[in-house]
Amino acid sequence: MAKVVEKNSYESIVNLLKKELVKRNKKSKTKVLLSQDEVFNILNKKKLFVSEEGADELLETLMSNKIIGTDVDEHDFDDIDENDLGGRRKEETISLQSFDETQEISLKNVASATVIDDKHLSNKLTETDDIVKWYMRWIGKYGKLLKHEEEIALAKRIDKGDKRAREILIRRNLRLVVNNAKKYKNRGLSFIDLISEGNAGLLKAVSKYEWERGFKFSTYATWWVRQAITRAVADQARTIRVPVHMVETINKIIKIERELHQELGRKPTDEELANEYGNGFSAEKVQYIRKINIDPISLDKPIGKEDDSSFSDFVEDDSATSPVDYAANEELRKVLLQILDTYLEEREREVIKMRYGIGENENGERMRAHTLDEIGEKFDVTRERIRQIESKVLRRLRHPQKRRKLKDFIDA
Repeated sequence: MAKVVEKNSYESIVNLLKKELVKRNKKSKTKVLLSQDEVFNILNKKKLFVSEEGADELLETLMSNKIIGTDVDEHDFDDIDENDLGGRRKEETISLQSFDETQEISLKNVASATVIDDKHLSNKLTETDDIVKWYMRWIGKYGKLLKHEEEIALAKRIDKGDKRAREILIRRNLRLVVNNAKKYKNRGLSFIDLISEGNAGLLKAVSKYEWERGFKFSTYATWWVRQAITRAVADQARTIRVPVHMVETINKIIKIERELHQELGRKPTDEELANEYGNGFSAEKVQYIRKINIDPISLDKPIGKEDDSSFSDFVEDDSATSPVDYAANEELRKVLLQILDTYLEEREREVIKMRYGIGENENGERMRAHTLDEIGEKFDVTRERIRQIESKVLRRLRHPQKRRKLKDFIDA
């Protein structure tokens, strides 16, 4: 399971990346920095993900330690090529003639990767491939890249509430999202879903960007776009999806449990974990978190060196009786019937057999347990009379002489 790294654990990530950088520079014999692509690939291999709360701080730390550069990765601003999409093409269904280039952009639509405001155009785009192809053409219209000073100027306008400046900053960086999304194709999410997740990251970058810190917006946006896409891919990898915030809670519980185990010298209780977690956490919530963290196992999973058995071969079927238990039950049934036949009258015997489901019925089937009313109806007496007969018989069967025959079964 992926581990979400909190702010106080960034030192481990920095040290990990520094070692990788030293190893890389020894091979190349020239000093180079890691790209954001390489950083996220390394973290992904280690199943590490950064919490959103400290993502900015980690980015600044990596830059100040000269682990990654301030420029965007190579090819992140390449021209959009529709052929990267693959799949079917329907040239006649795509039309940009009716699209107004100056119309306001819908941020909701940007996040969903389907910026379609024209009703005539949206009627023509009926297939996913068509929509993505149209979208790639649409963002290709905003091909001019922003210079750093232009990014700063737009950011200052955004700080003053200029919505148009926000739209321009988003539009000019949409191709960055697509080029990053292409790197994660064939990992369980469709291309359009990858773009959607990346666009959500772009919107978050726009809302959090602080030009005073000296970052280029494109570099900062790449960080948040990658963050959003890698998390989405990681969520998809689980058989049962767990929300990101819950993954963070699970990892925190695991960390607290490990620390308390070392401190107490024993496994902590759920109450101790809840108290240490704080924030009104309860022992029941800890138990719930444990259940969420259990990964399902396929019953067809191969077991053994030669893979000649499956996991299902070793799972006990609670609904089935084992051969040993079946044999013991049959022997006990015979002893019980012998006792009933020896010490009880016919009517008493039938009442007990029906009441406790002993022996077989007139059809040769296993007798089921009957209610007092059912037995009373069969013998045409009241349920109270049947209860009296039952009590009388049970008192008689408690005699030591009768119980001795059942001693071996009771002891077993």
